[in-house]
Amino acid sequence: MTDAPATQKLGFLDTAAYMIAVGIGIRWIAVAAAVGPASLPMWLLALIVFFVPLSVATAELTSRYDAEGGIYAWARDGIGPLAGFICGWFYWLALMPYFATILYFLSGLIIAAIGADPKNALLYIAISTAILVVVAGVQIAGLKYGKWLPNLGTAGGWIVVLTIVAMGVVIAARGKSATDFSHASWIAPLNFPTAILWGTIVFAYSGMETAGMLRNEIKGGLRTIVRVLAIVGTGSLFVYIAGTSSFLVILPQSELTRLSGFPDALRAGLDHLGFGRFAPYVIGLFALSMLGGFTAWFGVGARLPFAAGIDAFLPPLFAKRNPRTGAPVPAILLQTGLTFMMVLLSQAGSSVAGAYDRLVDMSVLGSTVPYLFMFWVQIKGASLPSVPGLWTPPGGARTTRALGWLGMAASAVAILCTLVPSSDDPHPLWAVAKIVISTLVVAVVGLALYWLAKHKPKSPF
Repeated sequence: MTDAPATQKLGFLDTAAYMIAVGIGIRWIAVAAAVGPASLPMWLLALIVFFVPLSVATAELTSRYDAEGGIYAWARDGIGPLAGFICGWFYWLALMPYFATILYFLSGLIIAAIGADPKNALLYIAISTAILVVVAGVQIAGLKYGKWLPNLGTAGGWIVVLTIVAMGVVIAARGKSATDFSHASWIAPLNFPTAILWGTIVFAYSGMETAGMLRNEIKGGLRTIVRVLAIVGTGSLFVYIAGTSSFLVILPQSELTRLSGFPDALRAGLDHLGFGRFAPYVIGLFALSMLGGFTAWFGVGARLPFAAGIDAFLPPLFAKRNPRTGAPVPAILLQTGLTFMMVLLSQAGSSVAGAYDRLVDMSVLGSTVPYLFMFWVQIKGASLPSVPGLWTPPGGARTTRALGWLGMAASAVAILCTLVPSSDDPHPLWAVAKIVISTLVVAVVGLALYWLAKHKPKSPF
């Protein structure tokens, strides 16, 4: 185990801000609002069947396994080296398209702010690259500096959320809600928007497992992590339900889109209340919250190739930290290069909106597969002997098994939802085939890398 230098560790408030930046994505409320009021019970359902099992699993597995790598190490130690590698491989590669979606989103906000052509793919790529370089540089500087963008992003995000909720309350009090909630359908139809919504909602609640990747860099260890998980859960429920409701008060469902619905609703709400001149500043705070979340996830993601380097699945270069800052610099640089490639490849032959939807599907599918491994390790752990310092939920092993199976079912449904083609897609079967083929390719490449690592000649020294 390699601990970060003491000066680089996160205190309680820093950890809470970091985990909120990782675990609460306010841009997803626009995706939910685009489905209408039926999305509101889905937020509550996902909290119960996914977020709670995920948080309990995170606390249990963090207290049972203390190795570097979080979800990768849990699968490795709980199921076996091959399972651990494939789990970590899928999880880490899924972050690349996720990073690209954030870069596209941020670039779109900047392009809208400067009044440039929103269909200019080269401009999207240029702005995305500039943001990527800045975030990589901040992470290379270490957690002492890398924590500030997530901290600032969390503060900015809460200002934006409270602004949205305040606008919704005022507009509703004036009797000018854009949505008639009393006569709306509260049951989501079985179609593509609902399918992508469930996958997105599960994805929006994900991220708690990253606490296990940072456990050796958090002051107070498990005690701090458990307290932070409770805070993030409460904050998530408020942000997602209150935010989605407010968006539907501000704009009708028909005018909300997955890619531009968030800034559109902000502008419309502020214009309605006579504060339109402040729209650029509020959208700027929203962009800051997105940047903070991206920075937090980017730092967490780099811990996976670092752990794989320790286990010799990657060259030993990736197991190195900067001795002064504690940052896994080679892993960060590798991640930066792959994210840049994903930005380029996702744009090939696609519109910006099409590229964005494809990246979201790839992220949800790739990142949800590892949860099947994680919940299986949790279920198996219920039958294992206790270890010193083990955290267990009320009800002990019985609760652990029930929540593990519940989380696994929610994850499996989210995976299936990514395979539902859009009704607007001219080639629906090909759209599904591309996702399946890309997933199989990722699995085959992972298996090949594992085989090569296990069979490489051992050094005589």
